[in-house]
Amino acid sequence: MLLPGSRVGEYEVARLAAAGAMCDVYEARQAPGGRRVALKVLNESWCLQGDVVGRFLNEARLLQGIRHPHVVALLACGSLPNGPPYMVLEWLPISLADALSGAAGRAATPAEAVRVALQMADALGALHERGIIHRDLKPENVLLDVNDLAVAHSRLADFGLAKVRGAQATDIAAVHVSTGGSVALGTWDYMAPEQWIKSKDAGPKADVYALGVLLFQMLAGRLPFRAEQPKDLMCLHLFEDPPLHLLGERTPAVVRDLVARMLSKTAPARPSMQEVLAGLSEAP
Repeated sequence: MLLPGSRVGEYEVARLAAAGAMCDVYEARQAPGGRRVALKVLNESWCLQGDVVGRFLNEARLLQGIRHPHVVALLACGSLPNGPPYMVLEWLPISLADALSGAAGRAATPAEAVRVALQMADALGALHERGIIHRDLKPENVLLDVNDLAVAHSRLADFGLAKVRGAQATDIAAVHVSTGGSVALGTWDYMAPEQWIKSKDAGPKADVYALGVLLFQMLAGRLPFRAEQPKDLMCLHLFEDPPLHLLGERTPAVVRDLVARMLSKTAPARPSMQEVLAGLSEAP
């Protein structure tokens, strides 16, 4: 653990902001007296796991090549003297998960939900044009500058499970990481049917599905599919129609229809991210 006052390059640690299973995130400042930043450090216990280190390094390399208003900005990266790699990111202490839980279960207004979804569709569409699939969109990975969905600017974060396809894969992925064709990669509640079956082959439409789940969650105040056991949740995602009636009468028909298409069970039946962006732009 880094102590307050520790220096990492030109940054001075202020406090531990969040302790995760794989990474710790510190609030730091660009010394002396500069702007606040987030210092993300891989836990030492994971540094002997080659695939974990590889994903961390590839995330940093990927973010180095992205400049988008709705993707979290990487400011610096490197390794601490005792070995663990780190990233310095812009300071965004509020997640969409925080904002939704702070609403005490209240669903977002249609305008708020569409606003956040538009920003995420814009970011994901730009990534897809570069051959990048995020594969882990969820409220915890959407960061906000303020805790008010009506005015917040959101940033897509955490590219640890991102996949790069095509000619850019070699340029972006500096470290080869095995994805294991039969391993389900993602967060269960937001995983597209094809991610449950073979994550390695999931394409951009998996991100469309995850955004559909997220949009449904914001509009309804709950997830479309809920189950305690993974196998039961998998069956719901693979075979059960989403309960669109939970979106309520206040959700515009154009948005309801778009959510239904985004949550289609087969990838070809879903719209592209650019089509999602266009559909959301038409929402009243």
